[in-house]
Amino acid sequence: MIGEPSLGHFLTIAGLFTDRSPFIYSAIDKGKVRAIARAHTSEVKELSADNSGAILHLADIPAHSVLSLQLANGETGVIQSEKEIPATVRIAVDATSSGARLPLPHHWNTALFDSLSWNGPSGLAIMAINNRSEYSYPLPRIAPISSPGSYSLPLLIASSIALENFTGEDSALREFAIKEFSSIDGVQVVASNAPALAHLVSIVASGVSGEATVRELAALGIDVDSGSACSPEDLQPSHVLAAMGYETNGHIRFTLHNGTTREDISSLAGNLKEVLQKLRR
Repeated sequence: MIGEPSLGHFLTIAGLFTDRSPFIYSAIDKGKVRAIARAHTSEVKELSADNSGAILHLADIPAHSVLSLQLANGETGVIQSEKEIPATVRIAVDATSSGARLPLPHHWNTALFDSLSWNGPSGLAIMAINNRSEYSYPLPRIAPISSPGSYSLPLLIASSIALENFTGEDSALREFAIKEFSSIDGVQVVASNAPALAHLVSIVASGVSGEATVRELAALGIDVDSGSACSPEDLQPSHVLAAMGYETNGHIRFTLHNGTTREDISSLAGNLKEVLQKLRR
């Protein structure tokens, strides 16, 4: 258990480094992972992604590298495959967005989960280590530990209850949302045909600002997001969409919750259409 999920990214990745381990990450990874790459003193390589969100050149990763593998993206929902990754690569799985929705890949060394992904409280992460002999705690220590051991017991209990009661979203609802959004003029659904988490949909609306669209929808009682999921508070442009080759200015991100109906989505699409028409005048 880790009381600071942001620290978990460093622990899961840096704990796999050996002397001069190359570090491989992707252009769609979170800012926390990219910060680790900037600080790494050995070889670092960034892998690109195509317009479906798939990470490219996984088969070409050098032997004995450490790879940060985002199991599913928190903005687009796109799910990655590990099938092409060489068996000699150590994999730090970022499961902070997928949570309990997806199983871990067949080949993994460490994994990080965030309580928020199953509707638990913030401030709690779970780090999994597949083989302790391949992991070394990367922070100063005296005792042989694997994590700081600092976390809130009440948060752990609340997270456990949330996980026990968690049920995954209906993928058919996402498909219906994609159909509804795609019917709106000037709207492009990001990676609409890629395998993805059922609760996340990102679109790009031409000719409008994502921030302005968020404000207009909020005035109607509809809460959506724009910009990077790493920094939603300040609406920074999405580096994920940019890496996939999409425009970032009209980016809008929707989260579908259990209990959301097709009628809710149709109503949302109708309101979105009216808002976009208003902003384009």
